Formats: sequence, structure tokens, C-alpha cells
Amino acid sequence: MCLFVVEVENGCRRDKARLYRRYEALLNPPVPASVYTGPMKTQTPPNTLGMAGLTLIKTFEGLELRAYLCPAYKLTIGCGHVIGAPFDYKLFKAFDSRSLQACIDACQRSRRLTPEAVAGLFINPTQADILLRNDSQRVAEFINSIHPELTPNQFDGLVSLVFNIGSGNYAGSTLRAKLTAGDVSGAAGEFERWAFATVKGLKVKLPGLVTRRAAERALFLQSNGQGQALPLHP
Repeated sequence: MCLFVVEVENGCRRDKARLYRRYEALLNPPVPASVYTGPMKTQTPPNTLGMAGLTLIKTFEGLELRAYLCPAYKLTIGCGHVIGAPFDYKLFKAFDSRSLQACIDACQRSRRLTPEAVAGLFINPTQADILLRNDSQRVAEFINSIHPELTPNQFDGLVSLVFNIGSGNYAGSTLRAKLTAGDVSGAAGEFERWAFATVKGLKVKLPGLVTRRAAERALFLQSNGQGQALPLHP
């Protein structure tokens, strides 16, 4: 075989080898170092308020179909629903948004129900149930957004607490800081600190709140997965 033929054949072999390497690279592209190739993590489904937590809220909030002033002098109705004019005026035939806000302000200033509030602020049991479901759902979504890894019992106990003290108060609390840091025992010890209410400008420990916090803390610390309602004596 002449030298020219050998060189041609060698060149074809090299061309075929290059083509094969390119084809193999297309079939098996290199994986960038930044791409995660381990097992996929499954997202934890959000918690929902269970019967144990709902029982706590209903037991301690009670059910009032007519408006009342809570110990902090907030105009309240149903199961602890604080009346807000922009959202709730449609519940009351005697009020529009502006007149309801005026009624709320008057009740808080005088620290008693005005005649207008007594006469016009009432709901039925179905409306009370809707308010409770909406209020508890908002709290549940808030807790899920900052504590996605809670057990059902921890979740229910915490939702009952925050339903009562408010999301804003909880957001800046030591309880939240400890729970976020993984200190479950320390967080549980903070429940009892939320047994105070402002009455006539003074912080007062209320027996009803002491009992409620103890029940919420006990549920929070219960280890079984599906929370069972505790015997309650508000």
C-alpha cells in the first residue's frame, strides 16, 4: 500500500473517532458542578388545624352571637373574632363600613357597648363558624410560613396561642426565636408568659389565660402524631 493511501485511511479513522466522540458527548453531556444529582427532596405538606387545636380555640374563646368587649376592650363577636369595619360591615344590616368604624371607636372610647352596638351587632351560628374558619386559616397559614416542620400537636397548640395573642405579637416573641432555633422545650416554657392582658392600662394575669396557656403548652408537648383534645376546664 502506498504512503498516500495509508495517510488517507489514517485520516478517515481519525475523522470517524472524532465524530464518535462528538456523538457520545451529545448522548452523555457533562453535568455542571453546580447541578444537584443526589436524591430529590420531597416538600413537606403544610399542616392543617386539627380537632385538638380547634377544640382549644372554641373552648376558650366561647361563642357569642352578640358583640362584646374583650378584656382589652376590643369589639369582638363569635369565637373571638375582632370586628373590623372594612371586612365585617356586610355582616350587620344596620351598618356600612363608615358607621361600623364609628361604632367601634365609640365603644373603645367609652369602654362599653353603645346602644347602636347592642341593637345592631349580632350574627347567627353559621356566620360565627365561617368567621372562625377564616380566622383560624389565616393563623395556620402564618404558622406554616415560619415553622414548616412542626408536628401536628405542636402546630395545633401554637395556632391556638397565636389565634389569641395575634400574629404581630408572636412574630417578635422569644417563643418564636426559641422555636426557630430548635429549642422546643424552651419554646414551650414561653407559653405561660402570655397569660397577661392589659386592663385599665395595667398588665394583669388573667386566670382564664393561665388555664388556656397550660392547655396549649400541654398539647404542644404531646408526642402523639394526631393530637387528641385534652380535658379542658376554662
